[in-house]
Amino acid sequence: MQALSPRWAVLALSLVLTGCAALTRDPPVPPPISRAAPFDFRQIRFLPFEDGATIRETIERSFREETPENYTTGPGGERVYNYLAVSGGGSDGAFGAGLINGWTENGSRPHFKIVTGVSTGALIAPFAFLGPDYDDELKASYTTVDSNRIFIPRGILPLLWSEAMASTEPLEELISTYMTEAVIDAIAAEHAKGRRLYVASTNLDAEQPVIWDMGAIASSTSPDRMKLFHKVLLASASIPSMFPPVFMDVTIEGKKYQEMHVDGGVFMQSFFVGSLVDLPKTIRTAHPDYTGKVEQHLYVLRNGWVSPSPQPVQRALPSISMRAILSMLKVSGVNDLWRLYLTTRDDDVQFHYVAIPADYVPSTIEQFNEAEMNREFDYGHEMAVKGIPWRTAPPGYAAPQGAVAPE
Repeated sequence: MQALSPRWAVLALSLVLTGCAALTRDPPVPPPISRAAPFDFRQIRFLPFEDGATIRETIERSFREETPENYTTGPGGERVYNYLAVSGGGSDGAFGAGLINGWTENGSRPHFKIVTGVSTGALIAPFAFLGPDYDDELKASYTTVDSNRIFIPRGILPLLWSEAMASTEPLEELISTYMTEAVIDAIAAEHAKGRRLYVASTNLDAEQPVIWDMGAIASSTSPDRMKLFHKVLLASASIPSMFPPVFMDVTIEGKKYQEMHVDGGVFMQSFFVGSLVDLPKTIRTAHPDYTGKVEQHLYVLRNGWVSPSPQPVQRALPSISMRAILSMLKVSGVNDLWRLYLTTRDDDVQFHYVAIPADYVPSTIEQFNEAEMNREFDYGHEMAVKGIPWRTAPPGYAAPQGAVAPE
């Protein structure tokens, strides 16, 4: 997600510089962090910086255990695997929600083997994972809400002893409304068929990204599975300093610790698991009897812009700070597209991405403005109905012959 307004961004910076009294908390996890696990849960998350072997094993298992619906058969009899990565972007997630709905209406939306999400993308990902039957819920979650259903701003004085500028109680309620037990059961059922749904958050203590296996959480027999499922989605969308961090209670050898988690966008705006596993080798090993061709596609929905948007900046702290913060977020998203492009090339995966076009001008810079979110939803929907203009090379790349040059 993105900053809510220049005034809030500058206020956050001022509070950091002046310093506020720290709130009490349980002790953080001592490294290595991979030893820790939430109560009653095992193998439901991965730390790519510390423990790549664990996530490789679960991805390999997903191909061994998959049912035929995990892939489609191409015109030449080849097996086709489709993957989806949904980026962060705050209320611009309405664009991605509209795009997915329009993609269904167009009739070209594929069935995805793996879906990943970050921040607002983490809130979209479960619906995208479950398929067209959940398009109505996805649409409602981005076209019937405004800022009052996402956060409650705090007053100036409470900020002096608070950890964030707003409460996310409305967002917690919204997540609970849409991520029902029936939805979580449906995700567990798809997980059992070999499909995977991953969401990223940031462990701020450890300065590491955490990849959560949402299907494994949904499949757990723990009575806290729904609580943890909701908590992970909230953590992935909790903008540092704007929204409160989410604390995860974990244990190491029976001793209790606490982790501070915030928006996954601190580390990455979008991600895929290809960099952690040799996908072509994994597929061949899982299906030794299949000797035909394998085709793979990664689709990246960028809930934001990737092209420069020139505009004059006033000589004032709010203007300079806000412009710099938003530029850094945009460049972070662009860098992720480059990373994904390079890793997919190594795994023989065809890369496709779409972003909000440069010529789309929002009606307001206010985040979670209901009218603007509906406008973005309609724009994404119309674009997809006509046929999504996928790009096959990252922004600024001199595309090889046959690729579509980026804007």
